[in-house]
Amino acid sequence: MAGEPLFTAPHLTAQTGDRIGIVGANGGGKTTLARLIAGQGTDFTGERHVDQTVTLVPQIAPTGDRSGGQSMLDRIRRALAQRPAVLILDEPSANLDDDHQTWLVHQLLGYRGLLLVISHDRELLTAVATGIWSLREGEFHQYNAGFAAFEQQQTEHRQNRLQAYQHEQREKREVQQAIQARHEKAARIRKGSRRMSAQERANSKSLREDNAGKMERSARALKDRANREMTTEKPHEVAALKLLATDLPTVVGKQLVTVSDLHLKRDHHDLLHHVSFRIKPQERVAISGPNGSGKSTLIDQILAGVPGTRLAPSARVGYFHQDMTQLPLDRTVWATIAAATTLDTNRTRQIMGAFGLSAIFYDRLVGDLSGGEQVKLQLMTILVSASNLLILDEPTNYLDLPALRALEDFLIGYPGTVLFVAHDQTFRDRVATRTLVIQDRQLIDPDRTAVGEPASDLPRLKFEYDQLMMAPKLDTKRLQELRDQIERLQPK
Repeated sequence: MAGEPLFTAPHLTAQTGDRIGIVGANGGGKTTLARLIAGQGTDFTGERHVDQTVTLVPQIAPTGDRSGGQSMLDRIRRALAQRPAVLILDEPSANLDDDHQTWLVHQLLGYRGLLLVISHDRELLTAVATGIWSLREGEFHQYNAGFAAFEQQQTEHRQNRLQAYQHEQREKREVQQAIQARHEKAARIRKGSRRMSAQERANSKSLREDNAGKMERSARALKDRANREMTTEKPHEVAALKLLATDLPTVVGKQLVTVSDLHLKRDHHDLLHHVSFRIKPQERVAISGPNGSGKSTLIDQILAGVPGTRLAPSARVGYFHQDMTQLPLDRTVWATIAAATTLDTNRTRQIMGAFGLSAIFYDRLVGDLSGGEQVKLQLMTILVSASNLLILDEPTNYLDLPALRALEDFLIGYPGTVLFVAHDQTFRDRVATRTLVIQDRQLIDPDRTAVGEPASDLPRLKFEYDQLMMAPKLDTKRLQELRDQIERLQPK
């Protein structure tokens, strides 16, 4: 917000030969930090010491008639040719195909200056980074280790915090029981024994009141000490994202998408010959291929319903592509989501929270969001819509790591059908049940490319189990059936 600090960076250092990965939530200030280092901003307090030439390759730039990947490659090549002492790259692997991502890793490993890379690309960070600057809760922290070690350290930190919280909660319950026991004992002392005579009760009243007071003061002291010592906050945990088939429009027929002998052209240039494939309900199909090979054009042709393509009449398409001009910049985040969602308010908020759009974003104007936050918002409007077929063109670009994992989990448990393009190989491997590969102007549909997790009834069964557990009257027989089914489907 205007006038408020965006982030703090108590102490960040790097030198020639270091390759620093800069990670953190969308909109937190990673790009702003890069601009400050490059001398492109002065709105900060503190000290900045940069004694060498700096070249910054920004995340977003005009591309003309070239694809985003081709434009980024041109900018990276020009930057490397300048041989700067400090090179800063903002999301350099976004839109790059597998071959060019390999090329990028090779070039960056051969760079001899100081490299700063803003990225959410797990493979790139793992291959390149020798250190990490992590933005968390408005503050940058420095880790002198590679990305894999950083991730492991973060996982262990979260587990330790959770264990400490759980241990403290057990202690808190025990203290509360002890406090309650002392209050009850004080009450019994005041009341006296039933075997006491009236005279004994009268003679002992002052002593009993004194002893009861001591017991209550002891209870208050125990409570005060617990309040001082038990201060561990509950670690933030994202609830599971649950959609049911009943949340989506009904699908009729065995094929949702059919492409038959399609010839694909762009600007009078041949892209693909004799393209044929079918997508069945509940499949998650990825399209992979080099930059400019026709992946997005193929999706456009399917959506346009050109001859040789067919969508089932029951298909309700939710189409994501990174065209921010479709977002209403003068509307609030919540109003934008509310106009798109068909889910109840609680589940809509749950999904938004998992992707990092928590309650603090609800009243913000769309135009005030960062580029990455706008990508999240546009994606949200698709995921919560009345769709049974999600067509997603590069949904992973510019998403921060928690949002990327949330999207993986959402799609793996999604009861509908997904057709997507993503250059993030880790994401493809986790999500896709089938991969269509574009190679040499042909689309290859291997018989077995199911590298992701298969569609599962597990999310639906868990949701039904949770609902039954909250019902006024327990159906123990059905609960046992559900437990047995869930146990069979759980990973071993």
